[in-house]
Amino acid sequence: MMGQRHLEPGHTPRVLLADDDRELRSLLGLTLRRAGYEVIEAGDGIEVVNFLYADGSAEWMPPLDAIVSDLCMPGLTGLEALTCLRDDDHRLPFILMTAFGTADVRAQARRLGATAVLMKPFLPGELRLLLNLLLGHHQPVRSG
Repeated sequence: MMGQRHLEPGHTPRVLLADDDRELRSLLGLTLRRAGYEVIEAGDGIEVVNFLYADGSAEWMPPLDAIVSDLCMPGLTGLEALTCLRDDDHRLPFILMTAFGTADVRAQARRLGATAVLMKPFLPGELRLLLNLLLGHHQPVRSG
């Protein structure tokens, strides 16, 4: 599968999660944390790009294992954030979430290198399962 990565044993997978809907972002973040992921949250595409680059330079920040981004966000859209990454030739798995997943949007996302397009609404566990598949992460869900 395109964008698939395999984690070293004992490695806690690190995911950047971007969505301007604070409640959805919190719910998805909680789901992923309970599944053993470290989650960094961003409220828009500008925060994604700012996290990835130090002081606007092309210096790669601490390693991420995947990026999950909403399509429609203020500042930069998920596709624009993906374009910034691909312009610098970064190949992290990138999952685009959208409620506006026309065939054109899905085709554009694939051309830009999105690993997957996840159509809203979806169950939080679907994102967890997709990340588990892409990253080879199989930690039992934590309670609490």
